[in-house]
Amino acid sequence: MSDGPASITFVTSRCRVHGQPEVTITFADGLLVPDSERLLLGHLEESVARGARFSAGQTLALGGQVLRFTARADGTLGLEEQVPAPTEQWIEAVDRSVREVMLQKFICESVGLPLTFPPPRASLLVARCAQDADAVTLTRVDAGDPKADLSGWQLSCAEEHQHDERFVLPVLALSALKPALVPFLALPPGTVVLVTPGPAHVFFEGEQRQPLPGSFLAKRNERAQRS
Repeated sequence: MSDGPASITFVTSRCRVHGQPEVTITFADGLLVPDSERLLLGHLEESVARGARFSAGQTLALGGQVLRFTARADGTLGLEEQVPAPTEQWIEAVDRSVREVMLQKFICESVGLPLTFPPPRASLLVARCAQDADAVTLTRVDAGDPKADLSGWQLSCAEEHQHDERFVLPVLALSALKPALVPFLALPPGTVVLVTPGPAHVFFEGEQRQPLPGSFLAKRNERAQRS
């Protein structure tokens, strides 16, 4: 008997008709977000239908994520994602990337704001006081040129003091440092998010955005209040 969720694979079905090998995607931990495979399968099939061609070693942007194609023994292409680790590591799986994109979509829908993914391989500015803080503030400013790989996000503790000692952190590393913050990273510039062990509060251009009833953020906040 397995001790954890079994891996599951899905394969595109509309790539070969365009002269492109089909693509196999693997969820190593099973499908944690129902129907989330359609996000990536649809993206791949639509890209190929529009003329995109993929090969082993090529990268693919999905929201703010970077995936990499690999050759598989069955003749299809596989997709690898980076592991949040000090050194560059890739695994043939898409769990984290798809889950984070889906959660970011749910958060934006919860407060009626447009999805504004950070650039792939983007970074954010982190105050050292935020590393061990239970309550933190995420603030997004206009980062200017999207080619500069800056997300515009700044992270600090929620205390009122000078957050002077800062360092640059790849957005990917936030998945390991503070994974609870990752779902908020596609909110647009002008957003401030207060994330506490209890409810999270989203402000846009100075006004608080109440989560829509029954939305992902509303349910998250309800669970946090009960715990």
